[in-house]
Amino acid sequence: MFTKITHLRNSVTYVEAKGKLDIYNTEDYLEEIKGAIAYTEELILEFSHITYVTSIGLRAILELQKIMQERDCKLKLKNVNEDVLNVFKITGFDKFLTIVNDNTTNNDDNLNKIDT
Repeated sequence: MFTKITHLRNSVTYVEAKGKLDIYNTEDYLEEIKGAIAYTEELILEFSHITYVTSIGLRAILELQKIMQERDCKLKLKNVNEDVLNVFKITGFDKFLTIVNDNTTNNDDNLNKIDT
């Protein structure tokens, strides 16, 4: 799995990944993100290239959601593909996750990169 973490303006962290959130790479994905969000007020996970999510991937997303909520911060999943969105709907994750796409109005003014 390829993961790129970018810190943006206004304490926003943007995470792009490509591949599957499964038993083989979810722990590395989660640890990379947890190590990069100490001062993050909003975490955006770009999901356009995440093709598959297993129960371990769901657990990781749930853990990130819990971390962000405990800090009174936001977690957004952006551009979730249809197959992964169906997993979120079947499991009920769509009820408590903020899922947006490029056509959804959100705070994309924060997406002005300051480092890569």
